Amino acid sequence: MRAVAIVFKTNLITGRVVYVLPRPKIYCMKYVFILIMLCMVITGCNHSVVPSTTPIVNAQIQNEKGATILAGHCSVSILQTNPYKEWFDRSYTNYVVDTTTVSLMKNKLANKTIEVFLGSWCGDSKREVPRLIKVLQAASFDTANLKLVFVDYGAKTYKQSPQHEEAGKVIHHVPTIIVYNHDNEMGRIIESPKISLEKDLLAIVLHRSYLPNYNSIAWWLYNVRERATPITDEKLASIAATIKPLCEGLRDFNGYGYVLLAQKNYAEALNVFKLNSIIFPTNASAYNSLGEAYLTTGDKENAKQSFEKVLELKHADENAIKRLGELK
Repeated sequence: MRAVAIVFKTNLITGRVVYVLPRPKIYCMKYVFILIMLCMVITGCNHSVVPSTTPIVNAQIQNEKGATILAGHCSVSILQTNPYKEWFDRSYTNYVVDTTTVSLMKNKLANKTIEVFLGSWCGDSKREVPRLIKVLQAASFDTANLKLVFVDYGAKTYKQSPQHEEAGKVIHHVPTIIVYNHDNEMGRIIESPKISLEKDLLAIVLHRSYLPNYNSIAWWLYNVRERATPITDEKLASIAATIKPLCEGLRDFNGYGYVLLAQKNYAEALNVFKLNSIIFPTNASAYNSLGEAYLTTGDKENAKQSFEKVLELKHADENAIKRLGELK
């Protein structure tokens, strides 16, 4: 079944943002129900997530890949230093703020805290975060209540900060923009807005129904209770049939799987990578990632089988050839 695409529209009578399923496609009511439930879950289940209280460190580190990156809780002003200033200024200057929408949320943003997990190495972060800051400034938001937490992308510290502000917050794609009312999460924008930063933020602060990107991961977290223990292939196949319409692509679970590996949550990581290979059985990258996960956990036999599957699908895959050579 084709993935369900949601269109956000504003009801001109009530002013509420609603979901509209595109026509003339006809979708099974089962998936409409899933999406409605996800919206309720995401809106209501994050009250235990609180903003970080770590000090600003403005740290630059050289990660395991040899790249110099920002890491940990940093000030907004750090983005006006080189080499970050170039991409910050470009994205900030080129963005045109929707002042009409900003005027609607201006008062609602008062006394809120916004925490952003981002990467100084990440293209999505370089695009969205300067725009976000421009929007917040247009809304007269006190940037003292804006927390920027920079994460790494090395294998051992993937999507982690040295101070671990991300712990317990399920940060799998960046930027992740979390809006808090005191110590309660109101909602989050993941990687990119569904409509625009202004309209997405407005929906969140007005407590309107809002569903961010990566619905598949939200479904997995809420519905698969045994995810931290090995799940049978049969059970994963059943989960895959339900969750596939919610997947935007391979990268949904691929990115989340590497986050789990870095956290050493090996059982769930293997479940996730195996699930991804079931959802995308002809994608060599799915088996490459599964092979890497098996290698990380020391399961060389299953790693070998996964890399052999890669070569069935992509005969000249360099990583699979290299890994199989190492496994001889």
